[in-house]
Amino acid sequence: MATPKPSTGTKAPRPGRTLGASKPRSLTSVPATAKKPSGKKGVNPLSSLGAMANKTSDAASLVTGKGKIAGGVLAVLAVLVVVAVVVINSGLFTATDIQIQGSEHVTKHDAIQLIDLPEGTSLFNVDPDQITEDLKQNPWVSGVDVQRQFPHTLIITPMERKVIAIAYISSDDLAWAIGDDDTWIAPLSTSVEVDDQGNVITTGQGSNTLTGIDAALALAKHYGAVLLTDVSADVAPVSGQAVSSKAVKAGLDYVRGFSSEFLGQVKDISTPSVEAISANLNNGIEVSLGDSNDIVKKERVVTKLLSQVEGVTYINVRSPGNYTFRNAPTS
Repeated sequence: MATPKPSTGTKAPRPGRTLGASKPRSLTSVPATAKKPSGKKGVNPLSSLGAMANKTSDAASLVTGKGKIAGGVLAVLAVLVVVAVVVINSGLFTATDIQIQGSEHVTKHDAIQLIDLPEGTSLFNVDPDQITEDLKQNPWVSGVDVQRQFPHTLIITPMERKVIAIAYISSDDLAWAIGDDDTWIAPLSTSVEVDDQGNVITTGQGSNTLTGIDAALALAKHYGAVLLTDVSADVAPVSGQAVSSKAVKAGLDYVRGFSSEFLGQVKDISTPSVEAISANLNNGIEVSLGDSNDIVKKERVVTKLLSQVEGVTYINVRSPGNYTFRNAPTS
């Protein structure tokens, strides 16, 4: 860029101080007659300015180069996106082999009836959330596992709710499964076949048939759940709805609050009302529990008594800090 001529009345710059010389070399040399060199070494200001100008030019070139690279990368990415969209919406990965698995309580036939896959669904645009919503019309289903096997296979497997309790309603002779999310799942048959060890047989070849509360107890064992007994007749379960009975919910609190070791000793939990909850142990001992406060403390008291006192038949820990118990007289 040429240095503009000074306008009239403006003081012209001194020789050797011009910053805008038209030729670069004027920035790097000074006439020998301009000034006698001093005995001190110094930095030529014009030379420094020239170097700065060169560096600025190099930096600008570098930025321009990087800009071109970035632009090229964006162009490549844009092409890849277009290709991906074309591939996804083509028939290359259409789900032509749809495998729907069954589970213990959700048959393959039931699952097929519930799932509504749009025509032309591909492995890329399949909607697992919609499939889950479809299958959750069955109260046993808590979620769905969707697997894609390229190029055309889609595997759908329903996952069932975990049963944590079986509520036996004697007035209706019904055994209701309750899920770990405190949801009424479904009623179960109170006529079951078991083997010689009391294990439920689902193949129809059991050696014994149990009914009523005995069947409910066998079902609880089958699911690794706890049997809730003495459920009030006014409790009206509905599949897929949350448990609202206060007594049943308090019973579920004990199911969750007791340790697995202690639950292994529990035959059933009686839930006629919140205040009257009690547990019947496998060894025949009755434990009066009351409401579902201080569960851990109550378990600790019962466990200590059972380990230190012989012949215990009844323990009352409604107030764990003031517990009572009975034991059979020893000879």
